[in-house]
Amino acid sequence: MGTLAARIEAIKKERADYSGRAEQATEALNGPQRAYQDHLNAMKTWQMSVGEIEGAPDVPDSKLGLEARLSQLDQLPRILDERRAQRTVLAAQIFHILALQRDQRQKLFEPLQKVISENSLIRDEYRLQFRSHLATYHDLVSERLFSLVKQSIGELRGEDESRAAIRARVEAQDLDTEAGALALADDLHKLLHDAARQRASDQADLNGLMRKDRAPTEVYDLIYSFEYLEPKYTLLFQDTPIEQLSPGQRGALLLIFYLLVDKKRNPIILDQPEENLDNETIVSLLVPVLNAAKENRQIIMVTHNPNLAVVCDAEQIIFAEFDRKAMCSITYLAGSIEDPALNQAVVNVLEGTKPAFDNRGNKYQ
Repeated sequence: MGTLAARIEAIKKERADYSGRAEQATEALNGPQRAYQDHLNAMKTWQMSVGEIEGAPDVPDSKLGLEARLSQLDQLPRILDERRAQRTVLAAQIFHILALQRDQRQKLFEPLQKVISENSLIRDEYRLQFRSHLATYHDLVSERLFSLVKQSIGELRGEDESRAAIRARVEAQDLDTEAGALALADDLHKLLHDAARQRASDQADLNGLMRKDRAPTEVYDLIYSFEYLEPKYTLLFQDTPIEQLSPGQRGALLLIFYLLVDKKRNPIILDQPEENLDNETIVSLLVPVLNAAKENRQIIMVTHNPNLAVVCDAEQIIFAEFDRKAMCSITYLAGSIEDPALNQAVVNVLEGTKPAFDNRGNKYQ
């Protein structure tokens, strides 16, 4: 029994020793594993740090993000050129639409132009013609542009100076052509960017020029959409637009146009058509057309000018006399210019009496 107990005790001791040695062996084996695991954890942490530094193209402050931005900056000149080319194409398309409107208006006047071309007087002497064209007024461009940008620097400093800069550029181009319209847009673009560079030499964007609550895109839309360019039509007289004629010439031109183009034969009444016209213009413009028109229609005319009554060889003249002393009565005398009494009335009223007429004759020799 004692021997068995001793044997059991020896086995327990041996077992305990074995367990101790097993723990030591396990510890010896687990050490490299733990070290390896620690290494793996350290590598993971390092890789995460490297990944954060490396980043992605859409992460602005990472390596790849900075490289992507550098690449984008390198591409900007090419992209800018492409965008400008696209802008030019779009602007040209807008111009073509405006030109189509201009051409359609021109077609509307073709029947009248045909009538004019068949009349030798208005075709050769008066050179009367309709013209449809694209144009703008420099004041309109100034008003719209300066509602967006300030007038405070360079050529755009001051009201008069800035408007003069716009006027010079508008008048330098033929806006009836695509090349001229695009050249004006580019000139305005350059004017604004030159002013922006003077305000901030390191940049040429328009933000520094903009008025409050206005954006540069509004300026580009204005310039390149040709909001200021309009199809216009005018009547030309001897190559001069009607709006450039004096009020008297303008009225005479419209009368000429009406008398020669209107083919109706009903009578027409004219009240002082010579108003605001000198005698040379009356003789050169009105007399020929009145003589031509009276071949087809009766013309009744109120006038104080002898050129219209005498030179036009009026078939009948009516002289009206107002007498305040005789209870404001009005008397009339009618007849041909050859009638002595009527002839005297014509000389008195239209020529300023016979002595005045003779005096002018002596002066003119």
